[in-house]
Amino acid sequence: MDCETWLHASLCFGARRTWHSRRPSRWGDRGFFRGFARWGEQFKQAIEVFQKHNGKSVKGNAIEVIYRDAGGPDPARSRQLAEELILREKVQFLAGFAFTPNALAVADVINESKTPTIVFNAATSVLTRRSPYFVRVSFTLAQDTVPLAQWAAKNKVTKVVTVISDYGPGVDGEDAFIRTFKAAGGQVLESIRIPLSTTDFSPFFERVLQRKPDAMFMFGPGGPSSVGMINTWASRLKPAGIQLLVTNETQEIDLPKIGPASIGVIGSSHYTETVDNPLNNALRRDLTAMFGKDTIPDTATVSAYDGMRLIYMAVEKFGPRVTGDQAIGLFRGVKMDSPRGPIEIDPKTRDIVQNVYLRKVESRGGRLVNINFATVPTVRDPWKDWNPE
Repeated sequence: MDCETWLHASLCFGARRTWHSRRPSRWGDRGFFRGFARWGEQFKQAIEVFQKHNGKSVKGNAIEVIYRDAGGPDPARSRQLAEELILREKVQFLAGFAFTPNALAVADVINESKTPTIVFNAATSVLTRRSPYFVRVSFTLAQDTVPLAQWAAKNKVTKVVTVISDYGPGVDGEDAFIRTFKAAGGQVLESIRIPLSTTDFSPFFERVLQRKPDAMFMFGPGGPSSVGMINTWASRLKPAGIQLLVTNETQEIDLPKIGPASIGVIGSSHYTETVDNPLNNALRRDLTAMFGKDTIPDTATVSAYDGMRLIYMAVEKFGPRVTGDQAIGLFRGVKMDSPRGPIEIDPKTRDIVQNVYLRKVESRGGRLVNINFATVPTVRDPWKDWNPE
């Protein structure tokens, strides 16, 4: 019996899970895509920690992971890999997808093959509407942004400029912030969209400075781009008293690159690395034990960890020949504990329902960390309500 699951990490590699296979796990042979390669590495680390916690088999079915390199935000290659692995290798699951365009590119493929596909990162709200076989265990930008906009309006922020990287999730975040902030009486002075390939953010931030807002809402794609945007804010806008509001841009893994200038930045996220619960404590402990003392989990880590749990649940209930419809039916409405806190898969939208944490960057014990100061429970993706089918 050879029943397989492919986990596709769309920035630097993908992965396949095989049942009763003799072939060892292996890395894909394509190079990393700049600084975003870390997402793939974090997917892999999380999978290995999950298997340490839960074993490498489910009811006697051995589980293997094989990684494939998608080479960056490359929809054509993502579709090619999905077709090859579904048609040639007969895989039963796809997962991963750091960028929305790569995930969207496989929608027709998984519709035809009825392959359940678990999204570890891609955060554009519309994604799950493109196929009934998508399930998201990460977040949407609208989901993480609305609580932040609500907080800002209640805490003496009256005028804001929004600055985003110009692609799907950023546009979702921009729309969510503007809609929510204006509804609460706030004023948005300007909305600035920055091309995704930008490395010099100074001209855009100079426009913010001229507007003299109370705060700037920012979305970056993660990694070096977000670090560069925050460092530009710190050098040009922070001295002018312009507060920075973000979602996931101040992940602990990036804070050393930003430095003390990040102290005081207000963010909102579905996962804070310092949250104290047994699963998160075990995740952090074993990440450092297995991959080094400087290894830090972030949103990619926790999503891959939880995505693996869904796959294990499906195989445990239906066996190694689980079908796509069986798996999706099981995932709808499922509730489980996560290192981030309690989570649920919305039975209608197949998007995740989860807590969103309002937090501030602080220096604790000689290191920069995010510290939660409020929890907004059971947040759904609001975009689905704003845009009914």
